[in-house]
Parts: sequence; C-alpha cells; structure tokens
Amino acid sequence: MFDSLIDYNRFIDETSNAVPTNSRARFKFNSFGGNYITRVAADVTKFGTTDASLVTNKIDTYLFNNELEGFLNTLRARTINVDVIDIDQQKAIKFTEQEIGVFSFDLASLGLIPVIEFYSPVLNDLVSGNLVKSENKSSGELYFYHIYQPEIKKHIVKFNTNFNGYYSELLNRVVPKEELIEEDYNGDIVFYYPFKAEVQKHKVEKRQKVDANGKKKFSTTWKKSFVYMPKVEKTLPRIDIIVGSSFSWDVDAKEEMIYSSMAAITIAEKLSNSRVNYRIVAAYPVRTSRPNSGTKEEIYTFVTIKKEGEVLDKNKIAVLLSDGRQFRYQQFKGFVSAMYDAGFDDKISDSIGSPISDANLIKTAYIDFLASSDSPSDKEAAKRPESKIVFSGALSMQQAEDQYRDIIGQISRVI
Repeated sequence: MFDSLIDYNRFIDETSNAVPTNSRARFKFNSFGGNYITRVAADVTKFGTTDASLVTNKIDTYLFNNELEGFLNTLRARTINVDVIDIDQQKAIKFTEQEIGVFSFDLASLGLIPVIEFYSPVLNDLVSGNLVKSENKSSGELYFYHIYQPEIKKHIVKFNTNFNGYYSELLNRVVPKEELIEEDYNGDIVFYYPFKAEVQKHKVEKRQKVDANGKKKFSTTWKKSFVYMPKVEKTLPRIDIIVGSSFSWDVDAKEEMIYSSMAAITIAEKLSNSRVNYRIVAAYPVRTSRPNSGTKEEIYTFVTIKKEGEVLDKNKIAVLLSDGRQFRYQQFKGFVSAMYDAGFDDKISDSIGSPISDANLIKTAYIDFLASSDSPSDKEAAKRPESKIVFSGALSMQQAEDQYRDIIGQISRVI
C-alpha cells in the first residue's frame, strides 16, 4: 500500500535499481528499454502518443488533459446533473482562502499544464477544444481538425423537472442556461437555443496561449482554494473507492482508456459535493503466470489517489487510471517490482503475469490490509466491508455512466 503516486514511483525506481543482474526481474526491467518504447510507440493506440520522450519522461500530467474536461461535461450532464440520490451528510462547511491543513507540493506540481488553444482559419476564430480531435498522418505528423457540426435550428428549450435542467428535445440533452437566449414573447419569457450553421471538418492550429507580453501561459488542475470541513458526527462511514486499473493489449489508449477514470472522477465530485468522507485507491493486482513454476501467487498493490479531506485532483486520477504511458510502461515495471519485492522472482514470466479482475478478491485483499494496519481508522473501516466499493475502469461513455449509477446506488444503501 502506497500513500501517493510519488511513493509508488520511488518504490519502482529503487527496486529496478537494486535487483541482481542474474534475476528474472532484471531481465524484465531490461526488456522495457529503448527498443520496447520505440516499437510500441509506433502504434498510437498503445501509449496514446508516438512521441517516445513523453513515455520515458516523468509522467505527471495526463496526456489528454485538454480533452478530458469535455468528456467529463458530457458525463456530468448524464449523471451528476440529473442525479436525485441524496447522500448529503449535512456537515457544516466553511469556505476560506486560508490554506488550512497540509500544503502539498506534489499536487501543485502534478497539475501543471500548458494552456492550449485551437485556432480555425476557416472560422477565423478560436474554437473549443471539445470540438477538436486529432489523428496521425502517414508521415507521423499529428493532425488536429474541427469535427463536423451539423446545422442546428433555433428551437425552444423548456425546463424539465425530470432532468432538473433545460432539456432540448432536438439535441436530446440538458443544455446549460448560459447557452440559451432569453426572449420576451407577448409578455412570457421563452428560452431558445440559437441557430448554429453547419461546419465542415477542417484543419485547425494547436498553439499555446500567450499573455499580453508574449509569454507562454500555464495553468494547473490543482487550485489553491480549500473547503474546510470540521470533524462532526457522521451517519455514513468512510467510503473507500477502489478502482482496478489493468487493460488488455488491444485496448486503445487514445479512444478507450480515457473513459477509465471518468466514473471515479464524477463519483468523487458527487461525494465531495455531498460532504462524504472518502478515499480513492488505485488497485494493481497481478498473478504470477510462469509455466511450471508451481503455485500461481497473487500480489495486490494499492496506491492512494485521494486521501480523506484531501483536495480532489482530476489530473492525478486520470494519470493513474487512464494514461496508456503510465500503464504500459511505468505500471509494467510496477508489476515486476511488486512480484520481486514479494519474493517471487523465480515466478516472473516473460509476459510479466496475469491481471486479477475479480472484485471480490481485490476487496478481500484490501480489507485484510486495513485490518492489519496500525491506523485505528483503518481498523475500524475494515469492519464495514459494504463501504468498500471495487470496480474496474470503463472503456466507453455508456459504461462510465452505468458505473456511476451503480456505485452511487451502492453507497446510498450503505447509509
């Protein structure tokens, strides 16, 4: 069990540097060298990028951070924004600009990202990143383009109590009020969705924003704003969200893995808004699979993504659960490090091992760890197995939505 991504990466580095030259672990570590990176990076679906330097350099920013927020907005419209399940703990909340608690340099540096914008020569204007996608040309160049947008006719949008928002029958989704036009129709206020002309697919320019002095602008997914929640009596026990993160070789790191962190992020937002005490933990369980090596041993590695009371960092969740570089490079080394550290060097196979996807096995291992912990809160948490929610990452928007609804339903029954 590791308290942070920093601790986990340190463990991997220290283990990979310490293993003997004649060990099977050393053989596997060596196999993750330059040839492996170059060969795998040739297929953008494996790491999500063809730039090998983005794989071997420190992975502290999610590869698709700019696209993530757009996808999350879609999922929020289908989950949090219309969720009627009440798990609010009614705690007294105080908002303050004062930095109460422990200041984490790890979080601040982890969220640092360049501010990117997209310019359309066709529209002669900046366009939303939600409308931009990319693809690799045969030359290897990354090509950014504005997706096709059909014409949208001006139409009336009414408030729908079932969706708790302004629901467009034409678009089949909840529309933020700021996107609507307010008009006075014979004394009645009517909201319209404005007419939008058809936009053909066309190339756009990706560039980093600059300030008035021409200096490049940066932002961070971690904001220095704090919510202070005094300790009060709770009706809901601590909720531990354990997310298994392991993907088969054919899972697309660019088109599918992005959904793996979405349910965890939206669930975390729901729990934070409801003032629930919770953790988020990444699970990397693996079973040794070397032929003729005797018993297949199970090794369970857990990495804390968010502690109780800690500021929610979407970027860190996405790196640990949705980034192909993290999984198919750093995490592969993590599997080998865990098996070697557990004393199973002779059972490390050429294929590393096989992932454990059984939620009951993962849950049992996690509860066993809590029960043996020196922390009184962990020991107490081990007595409430129903508050330990285990699931694996989704690979589509529909799967992420289904996971959100199922897990929030489970949590509501814990109450």
